[in-house]
Amino acid sequence: MPSDALGPADPDERVEVSVIVKPRRPLDELQPGAPPMSREEFAAAYGADQGDLQRVEDYARGRGLEVVEASQPRRTVVVAGRSADVAAAFGVSLIRQQQDDGTEYRAPDREVQVPAELQGVVEGVFGLDTRPIARHRE
Repeated sequence: MPSDALGPADPDERVEVSVIVKPRRPLDELQPGAPPMSREEFAAAYGADQGDLQRVEDYARGRGLEVVEASQPRRTVVVAGRSADVAAAFGVSLIRQQQDDGTEYRAPDREVQVPAELQGVVEGVFGLDTRPIARHRE
């Protein structure tokens, strides 16, 4: 455990994470100066494939997690559940840590593991780490 660790996260704490799914087509295909697209056109061309969203939803439900929302244009599936269940679904343990200023946060003990059945579908999982990334300027 890291030296700033306070101990394991509460296994019953509700955790909500966003699972980002790959775009239907590579975003690097977008060309500067190309005619603008409507939101609907962009979502149809570069949003998530519905089958990929369904794979993530099925995986989450199969691990006892709730699917809060799925968005094809945003390529996101938001899932929630007990801290212990969410952590297990992504191959990590969650620990409580503390910054130098005393701020406590939750973080995974290692890099998130994308399960084999979602390889090539998931680009990232966000929300396991609640470390503040911005500070108030005085």
